[in-house]
Amino acid sequence: MSRNRFRLGKVFGIPLYIDVSWLLIFIWVTWSLARGYFPSQYPQWPTWLAWLLGIITSLFFFGSVLLHELGHSLVARGQGTPVRDITLFIFGGMAEISEEPDTPGKELVMALAGPMASLALSAIFAALFLVTRRISQPIAALGFYIGQANLALGLFNLIPGFPLDGGRVLRAILWGVRKNLYWATRWASRVGQ
Repeated sequence: MSRNRFRLGKVFGIPLYIDVSWLLIFIWVTWSLARGYFPSQYPQWPTWLAWLLGIITSLFFFGSVLLHELGHSLVARGQGTPVRDITLFIFGGMAEISEEPDTPGKELVMALAGPMASLALSAIFAALFLVTRRISQPIAALGFYIGQANLALGLFNLIPGFPLDGGRVLRAILWGVRKNLYWATRWASRVGQ
């Protein structure tokens, strides 16, 4: 991982870093929401509201990426595996887990934790949309967008291509069936290609 990062603090005792590349994607996401998505969906909104919601929605989106990585990290820690840190960067986030799981079951649970966190967040934000759509259009818009983003994040990460989470799920299954981590890693990597 790049050393062009700065420490933001700790979350559940895990150091949290932001790579400088994250700033570029944060600015781009905020700009595309404020200048493209929200004005096209809600043309009656004033410009300041589109920008404010663009910033808030970007923060919620990256908070969702952080919670996805925390899912992996907290499960790893619960299994007795230390977690060095979490870094948010241009392509999302990465939990630096100090060692590989030692059983297929641990690998499976750890790999599924992130996508399950994203899918749970998707359901929560979809519920926020449903509850607020007749009360507050801006809050409903935030819920709708972040709900969809988390659904996409969860499902994308379940694609069975190693090193995505879905590839790690596939590797855990193959490892459990064949009892050979090397063979399972090779085949999960081939599927990922």
